[in-house]
Amino acid sequence: MKNPLVLLAVFAFSVSVASAQTATTKPDRKARMEQAGKTPKTPEQRADHAAQRLAKELGLSAAQTAQVRELHIVRYKEMEAKRAQLATTDKTQRHQAMKAGKERYEAQLKQILSAEQYTKYAQLRAEKAEKHKGHRKAKG
Repeated sequence: MKNPLVLLAVFAFSVSVASAQTATTKPDRKARMEQAGKTPKTPEQRADHAAQRLAKELGLSAAQTAQVRELHIVRYKEMEAKRAQLATTDKTQRHQAMKAGKERYEAQLKQILSAEQYTKYAQLRAEKAEKHKGHRKAKG
């Protein structure tokens, strides 16, 4: 009588341990958006949104807003192309490519903005990064 109970307990324990070790895969961005019933935005739509947000936060002129919009269109199209191209490469190469693209974007944005606007932009970006770090710490 004791032997079958012990075997049953061992079996139940091993099943629970085995099921805990299965890795769940996170659906990609497009799949999550489709599940939510949303359609992905085009690079132009994303650029419009980003330019309007920066115009509001930094007080950009109409000419600066147009330049920022064009910069974002180029950046988002480049990011889409790189995302498809670098999907098969390792994580460090993807990180380096993304970092290089961000540095080019920052340099071009610095040419468009005035010194005061760029300082405010850098401050807002630092605050956002700090908020993100705090959110990750609370989550983890």
